[in-house]
Amino acid sequence: MERADIPRVLPLLRAVHPCRVLTEEAVRWRMDHPSPGVRETVLLAVEGEEVVGFLRSVLRSGGEGPRSGRSLLASVAASHRDTDVGARLMGASERHLVGGGAEVLRTEVAEESLQVGGEALRRTVLDLGYAPEETHHILGLDLSALPGLPEAPEGVELRPFSDYADDPREVYEIDRLTSLDEPGPDHWFPPYEDWRQDTWEHPLSAPDLSLLALVEGVPAAITCYFCDREARVESSMTGTLREFRGRGLAGYAKAAALHRARERGVRHAYTGNHEDNAPMLAVNERLGYAPVGSETVYVKRLRA
Repeated sequence: MERADIPRVLPLLRAVHPCRVLTEEAVRWRMDHPSPGVRETVLLAVEGEEVVGFLRSVLRSGGEGPRSGRSLLASVAASHRDTDVGARLMGASERHLVGGGAEVLRTEVAEESLQVGGEALRRTVLDLGYAPEETHHILGLDLSALPGLPEAPEGVELRPFSDYADDPREVYEIDRLTSLDEPGPDHWFPPYEDWRQDTWEHPLSAPDLSLLALVEGVPAAITCYFCDREARVESSMTGTLREFRGRGLAGYAKAAALHRARERGVRHAYTGNHEDNAPMLAVNERLGYAPVGSETVYVKRLRA
């Protein structure tokens, strides 16, 4: 993909991934600000002037364990779903990743409600030798139906991330510790400077909506969001440090953030939880989220 392709790519991505927060600005920013510690190639399938296929191929060199690669946001236009476009994109991504030394390959495929054409892509990745590894439930919420804001737990104060614009290290530490505690096999979190560049400064990050919860002045929990500044937000992380769990902090912080989003005109919220993350699934159910579909991670291990 080149910069001139971006306006042609966005309609395909939005048609295939209707629940994602996607903007042209974010795609352009990613091209200009590659993620630290990764080598990324964006592959397109083009027929004439039309972009009919898209795939991000991301090789991660940081962290412990075997070098891993991911094929992300697979998208095939409706006119080409009965062709080999999906298989050819996956094959090109695999060559890029294996050529860079990847020993473990992963890709993600969702149900049709989340990824139009997902079932055809699922057959493709199974034919290529991938096996299901873990599943996430994707939930949606019409913010007009958001329940009232619950009473704050005793001693709890909420602060927006924007209060930490000059030094977000406290936010980083909670994000890191709670992310590493989540269910799933692929545990890794970037160093602070990489996180600051890749997450904190991302154009879709919403520091006015994302909140840090303090208990008697001590940072204890976070809830983080991406927002398209128009109609929708997507939860990127909600987590509570171990010593503060069981006090209702995650649910309270998330409810407050969603109320802030609704006040700013946002209409729809989406979130995803690992199928084994029962506490957060329960929090989201109380907030009124309803299942939209599921997304499965598939893995292919190339070496023992």
